[in-house]
Amino acid sequence: MLFDIIKSRRSIRKFQNREIEQDKIDTILKSALLSPSSRSIRPWEFISVTNGELIKQLSQSKGTGSHFLAGAPLAVAVVADHTLSDVWIEDASIAAAIIQLAA
Repeated sequence: MLFDIIKSRRSIRKFQNREIEQDKIDTILKSALLSPSSRSIRPWEFISVTNGELIKQLSQSKGTGSHFLAGAPLAVAVVADHTLSDVWIEDASIAAAIIQLAA
């Protein structure tokens, strides 16, 4: 089953102009919360953003590679506290991958 999900995964850069159902957002966030982390420290937090103007601002947060986000109906920011774990980048990256696969 996971292999099928990985095999069929694709990047979307054009989005439909419709809201994401709350139960789907909940499933994505619950999946993220189940992500493994080193020593189960879980240094990450997840922020779901559905406000179009805020998503547009997020799409401008880095120089290149994020502009496509402006048209998305949902963004999930993965943030982590570097003071909690020496491998917070790895833990947050794993969680981000889980979010992508769940979505």
